[in-house]
Amino acid sequence: MEKTGGGVAQRYGQVRQKSALTRKSFAESLGIHPVVSGDIELGKREPSREVLVRLAEVYGVDINWLLTGRAAAAGACPDESGGPALVQIALYDQEAAAGRGAEVHQEAAAFSLPVPLSLIAPYRSEQVRAVSVRGDSMTGIGLADRDIVLFCPADREGDGVFVLSIGSTLLVKRLARDPLHGTLRLISENPLYPERRITGDELEQVHIAGRVIGWLHRHS
Repeated sequence: MEKTGGGVAQRYGQVRQKSALTRKSFAESLGIHPVVSGDIELGKREPSREVLVRLAEVYGVDINWLLTGRAAAAGACPDESGGPALVQIALYDQEAAAGRGAEVHQEAAAFSLPVPLSLIAPYRSEQVRAVSVRGDSMTGIGLADRDIVLFCPADREGDGVFVLSIGSTLLVKRLARDPLHGTLRLISENPLYPERRITGDELEQVHIAGRVIGWLHRHS
């Protein structure tokens, strides 16, 4: 994802500097070790969901600004450089795994994320949701670790790439349905990950969250 005003690390450092706290005290205010805080500021790691929530609660940080360099705004509007119109969609405080699986957070909060209107067309902003992705099982289609995947909850039919949960595990996978034999194939776009077939009672644990319609690359 392209960001303005520097990367996440730079903007994180700006928040720390404005806090007027020592590096140790600032890290403690977020409930993390100073080394972890230092790694975030150096761009060696990205802030976790918990850190994002604490930044918003303790320092009133606009999460959109921290992640993208742009403050949240209502409705569609041109970006700061006069570029394409942006709309706000809900980014869930939740990670989906393009890999082994991630735990579902039933009460996941949502932040407003600005995305180009052209990226989600023909869908409307209120029809689209987003989650962060961890893992490398979908690199064959260009979906990389830490990308933000956009999906439409109203579009759950047919084959394609979907956000889905199996029990308490949230995933991003390519689905191939075989209603004749009562099976659902979960296909990774990386040969390191074998195909998985869902049959029988396990099918009742599958919940399709929505079809993936695009994603945003996150670079520091």
